[in-house]
Amino acid sequence: MPIIDELARFCLARARLETAVAAYQEYLSHHPGTAIAHYNCGYYSGKLGKHQMAIDHYLQALQLGIDRPEEVHLNIANVYADALRDDTLARKHLDTALSINTAYIAAHFNLGHLAEQRGELEEAQRCFWRCLQLDASNDAALARLADTCDFARDHDALFERLLEAAGREANADLHFSAGRACEQRGDYVRAWQHFTLANESDRRRFPIYDPSEWERRINRIISVCDADWIACRRLAHGRAPLFICGMFRSGSTLVEQILAAHPSFTPAGELEFFPRLVAMNLPRYPEGLESLTAERLASWAHAYATEAAVLFADAARVTDKRPDNFLYLGLIKAMFPQAQVVVVCRDWRDVALSVYTTRLGPVANYATDLTHTRHYIRQHDRLLAHWQSQFGADMFFVSYQRLVAEPRPEIERLLQFLGEPWDDRCLEFHQLRNTVRTASVWQVRRPLYVSSVGRWRRYQERFAGLLDTEDQSD
Repeated sequence: MPIIDELARFCLARARLETAVAAYQEYLSHHPGTAIAHYNCGYYSGKLGKHQMAIDHYLQALQLGIDRPEEVHLNIANVYADALRDDTLARKHLDTALSINTAYIAAHFNLGHLAEQRGELEEAQRCFWRCLQLDASNDAALARLADTCDFARDHDALFERLLEAAGREANADLHFSAGRACEQRGDYVRAWQHFTLANESDRRRFPIYDPSEWERRINRIISVCDADWIACRRLAHGRAPLFICGMFRSGSTLVEQILAAHPSFTPAGELEFFPRLVAMNLPRYPEGLESLTAERLASWAHAYATEAAVLFADAARVTDKRPDNFLYLGLIKAMFPQAQVVVVCRDWRDVALSVYTTRLGPVANYATDLTHTRHYIRQHDRLLAHWQSQFGADMFFVSYQRLVAEPRPEIERLLQFLGEPWDDRCLEFHQLRNTVRTASVWQVRRPLYVSSVGRWRRYQERFAGLLDTEDQSD
C-alpha cells in the first residue's frame, strides 16, 4: 500500500483526486479489512467532495479497530461541520473523541471553533482555555482566545501573554491577533508591526502573487466569456440560485446575515462547489471554457442543485456567499441563466486594510502586500465591469457604506431587487444564532456599526503611493 499512498499524494498535488480514490477502492476490493486504507480512502473522498463516502470509509476504519480512533472521529466531525453543515453530528463525534481521550486538544479546539461559529462566546472561550491548560504553548488556541476578547476594556494579563508569545514565536496567527489587540488599545504603531510580521511570515509560505500573470488571466476570462460564449451555452431551466460575491472582507457575510433573518432565505455560507469544480475540471481556468458543451454544463448544474438539496432540503432560497465566485460568473450564468448576483462594494482602502490584517490563507495570497492587494482589487473591478456589461440586469450592487449608515433604505432596495417584501427582522440579524463560517463571525453578532468605515485612516501613511487622485480628494 505505500505505493498507493505515494500515488495519492501525487494526485492530490495535481488535483486528480478521482485517481487516488479509485486506487484505494481497488486495493480495498482485494483487502477489505485494511483499516488504514479505509481511513485514507475516506480522507481523499472528502477532498473530492464525496462526503458521505468519506464518512462511510471512516466508520469502516473504526469498526476495524484503527489506532487512535479519536482522530477518526475528529475527521468525521470536520466533514459534518464543514461540508454537510450538521453541527449536531459534528459535536457528537467530537464528544466521542473526548470520551476516548479527554486530553485530546484538537477536539477541544474544534469544539471551540464550532462555538465561535454559533456565536457562543463563553463556550468558545472555555474550550480555548482548556486547550491552553493542556498545553500552555498552544499558539493557535491562544490566538483564537484573544480574538474573542475586547482588549480595549480589560484582559490585561491575556494581553501581556499574547504579546510575549508573539515576541517569542514567528507565528502568523499570534501576530494577527496581537495586531488586533494593539489596535483595540489604540496603539496603531505596534499593531502595524505585528500585522507586518504576520504577513511576512505568510508571504514565505503562500504561492507567489504574480500581478502580470493575474492580469493576463483576467484578460483571458473577459475575452472568452463574451456575449456569444454565454448565449451559445445558456441552459434552459428555471433554477434561480442567489450568489453573493465581491472582495473578501467587503461585507458579504453581513449581507448574507441580513438576508438570513428574512424568512425567504437560508444562508449557505461559502460553498466550495465552484472553486472545487474548476480545480477538478478546468485546472487551467479559463482555458477549456471554449470546449465546454451544453451537456457537460447541464451535468454540473444538476450536481450543484443536488448538493444544495442535500444540504438545505427544506430551504426556499439559498444564498451562496463565496466572494471569489466573481471569477466564475460567466460559467454560473451559463449554467443558471436565472441566477441573481449580489455584489457588495466597499471603499477599497478599507477592504485592503481588512484583508491585510486578517489571515485569509493561500487563496488570498495577494493579501500579504498592500501593493498586490491594490492590483488585485483593480482586476476584480475590471472583471465585475465586464460581467455587468453582459448581464447587469441580474446584478445588484450593495454599498457597504450606505448599508451601515442608513440600513433600511439599502436593505429595501436589495429586497426589491430580489422580489421579496420588507421584513423588520432584517434589522435584527445580529440576534440570529445560526452558524457563520467566515472571519466575520464576531462582527455579524453585533448591530450595524459605522466604526469600520474609514478604518484605513488609522494607517494612512501606509497607503502612500497607492492612492489615486480621486482617493486623495475624499
